[in-house]
Amino acid sequence: MSAFSFKGFNADAYLALRPAYNRALVQWLLGYHVGKRVCAADIACGPGTFTVNLSPEFDHVLGVDPSLIMIESARNNARTNDIVNVKYKQGFGESLPIATDTVDLLTVMQGAHWFKFADFLSEAQRVLRPGGTLVLVGYGYPEIASWPESMKGRTFARTLATDKRLLRNYWDNGYTLIDELYAPFLDAIQASTGYTDVQHLQFPKTEQATSLHGINVLPESWIDSRTMPLGGFRAYVKTWSAYKSWKDQHPHDADIIDTFFDEQQSALGKPSSEEVKIEWPHFAIVARKRL
Repeated sequence: MSAFSFKGFNADAYLALRPAYNRALVQWLLGYHVGKRVCAADIACGPGTFTVNLSPEFDHVLGVDPSLIMIESARNNARTNDIVNVKYKQGFGESLPIATDTVDLLTVMQGAHWFKFADFLSEAQRVLRPGGTLVLVGYGYPEIASWPESMKGRTFARTLATDKRLLRNYWDNGYTLIDELYAPFLDAIQASTGYTDVQHLQFPKTEQATSLHGINVLPESWIDSRTMPLGGFRAYVKTWSAYKSWKDQHPHDADIIDTFFDEQQSALGKPSSEEVKIEWPHFAIVARKRL
């Protein structure tokens, strides 16, 4: 995603503040996956948020991202944690720097909506071994779960993200696919002759799912909730690509996120030091390349 490649983007802050995928996700994927565990590839890997989770389970892991800033942060993270079987390359989802029929498990975590998906799906088909697993995971706007319903914590961040007076017009077009739970990607994969055992999953059940047929609710979350000061939540929101785009276009204006948080906190009587519990609704598509 282009906003993550520009000078001034802080990949280390992104790594520290973004949600973490937990062991339940890895265990579920290993239960679904029936192929070898020689090579895994994490595409649009960012600073290696999920990539390193695959390290104990596969002989070799490759992270691919278009941003050199992200790649350098990922490499530093691997070195700091003495992870030696994970490598990183700059590359794009539509032209993967990976040899044909070499990948057992291919993941894209919160990144598929930035791709030209038909081109990516063709590349995934090329690099996966027969029987290999394709995994697409996305998460929606974060929710403040610790506030009572009257304070509208569940929609606090969504308002900031989707109001046209705020950040709505600064997202890339691909972000609308998040609200659709990647349903157009599901259609494309199911229409392809190259995949089988396709599943559409989410946690928890959301309103969007009422219009979708065949989506299954996971028994447990794949993304850990996080408790942080409200000021920390403000810092997390500032990792959004839409905020980076807004800043680039309004370098001299009062900060749009600070203004929003200041106004809302004043109205609700909430100090920046208050601890809040944050949850991320999420969803996934998994499929297996035909033998």
